[in-house]
Order: sequence, then C-alpha cells, then structure tokens
Amino acid sequence: MSRLLSGALALLFSSTALGHGGVWNYSIAGDWQPGFFPYYPAEGQSSIQRHWIDFGPITDLASPSLICNNPGTSAEEYATVAAGAQIEAYYRGWPHDIGAVIVWMAYCGAEPASCAEFDGTDGARWFKIDQAGLLSGTMLDGVWAQGDMVANRNYTWSVTIPERLQQGAYLLRHELLALHVPLTPEFYPECAHLYVTGTGDELPGEDYLAAIPGVWEQDDPELHLSIYEEPSSSRTDWEIPGPAVWRGSRN
Repeated sequence: MSRLLSGALALLFSSTALGHGGVWNYSIAGDWQPGFFPYYPAEGQSSIQRHWIDFGPITDLASPSLICNNPGTSAEEYATVAAGAQIEAYYRGWPHDIGAVIVWMAYCGAEPASCAEFDGTDGARWFKIDQAGLLSGTMLDGVWAQGDMVANRNYTWSVTIPERLQQGAYLLRHELLALHVPLTPEFYPECAHLYVTGTGDELPGEDYLAAIPGVWEQDDPELHLSIYEEPSSSRTDWEIPGPAVWRGSRN
C-alpha cells in the first residue's frame, strides 16, 4: 500500500481508531520493570509507571493528559538507577512509522519518593535527554525514528541517563509524536518514577527547560502539516520543536 493511500486511510479513520500503543515495560540497567497495564483494573497493579487507561493519542496540546497520559496519576513504585546507566522502554507493538521519539526528564525532589507528590506542571521543569525525528530521505518516503524503532529495534527505545545528572527523584517521560494524520499531530506519552544515584551535581539551565503542556503549539509549522502534500512531502529536513537535548557537561 502506498504512503499516499495510507495517509488517506489514516485521515478517514483517525477519529475512530481503536488503539495505538505505548510503553508497556522498562529495562532499568538490565533490571526488568513492568509498566502499568491499560485496560486492566488499577487495583492490584504495582508499577513504576504512572497510570494510563487506553491506547488513544493526546491531540489537545493544552490538555494535562499531555504530561503523563490520561489520567497520569502517580505510580506506586520507583526504580533506582545510577546516572550513566541505560534504560530501555519496550512498546508492545506499534503501528506507525512516521514520527519522532522524544525522551524527557523532570526533577521531582531530593527524596526517593518525591515524584509521588509532583504532577509535572510547576512551570518549565522538563528537559530532553534524547530525541530523533526524520533520519533520512523525505518526510513522505523517508525513515523516521518510529519506523526505525519498529524495523530495527524490536519495538524498544534505549536512552542513557546523563552521567553528571544530580542525584534525586525524576519523572522519565517517553513520548511518541506521530505525524501520519494530516494537520493533527498525535502524542503518546508515558511516565515512570526514577531515583537517580551518583556523584553528579548538574541540572539543566533554563535554556533546556520547557513546560508541559506549553512546549508544543497547535499552529507550529513543524506540527501543523500534511506529509502527503507539498511542500512537506518532499522535504528532507524536519526540526523537532522544543529545547535542545541536554546531556550535562557533554553539551
């Protein structure tokens, strides 16, 4: 099926799609951690992941659900991870290959359980630790980060916690930004509670911080577009909106 036909079908069925997906499990420095399972009762679940109820996208860029999905209520647990360690997020299937993968963090406080009382909305608190968008080719027929995740990464996205990050509690936020529906960017965020350990003493400066909601704008030309029409379809560049990635003193 051609991308053009796929785009038309996406537009036709976008409002009635039954589901898409999200992060289901994490590997924290090799330690397997279950996520919160949507469509199952919350009672009896215990996870490092904040609660989310279905596979649908967030399309209202002013919605509080953009932070950690819907309802985004606090996780029961947190995972301890050393700064510099690797975290893998596993998606149990993902149907789209057009769009970006972005990983954010937000500092909750010094105590290990500080994220239980932090909702992620207190001004510009979020910083990116990884992002990937259009990797090669054109917006219509090229390779996107989501396509790479599906084809080459076994539905898994790996990221390294910045080595010099200050010890403390953090929300880790994985976000898939899908662009397959014309003029309607779709966001799929999930958050996990972490306690980062180590001897680092760095936090990002204000140039790297953003508010969520607030970082995305509905009329942003990099979001309000159709990859199936010119001038977008033949573009070979696409800039991910928001601040630059922060990697500590390596920036």
